[in-house]
Amino acid sequence: MMTGRDSSVWEDLVVAILSVNRYSLERTYSKVDRIRREGLFEPANLFRWAPTEIALRLRTAGYDRGQFMTALFAERLASLGKHLQCSGVENCREILLTGDADSVKKLLLPAKGIGPIVLANFLLLRGH
Repeated sequence: MMTGRDSSVWEDLVVAILSVNRYSLERTYSKVDRIRREGLFEPANLFRWAPTEIALRLRTAGYDRGQFMTALFAERLASLGKHLQCSGVENCREILLTGDADSVKKLLLPAKGIGPIVLANFLLLRGH
């Protein structure tokens, strides 16, 4: 699943966030190309778009878990976007690329919707 490209860090993070509550990494990962086409791996889009726009793009990409759950994940992605913006996107990218679990945990846990399962998913996808 890990591609090794620097830009894939955002893909891995979004996939990790979307792969919780009985929705497997494999199931989410099968939609990566469509999620990418919708622009949902770009931090600037996540902090620029309203959750309703993100939810629409999730559904268009084939990630539709019903109205409530899709809206919930859209809120989490919008929150992630704001967190990345406030923390500095480039700074966050560097921390995420290091793969140091403690640094990644310190960076991501303050973001709404990121907990131990998301962290474990992310580190797994990054090969750590």
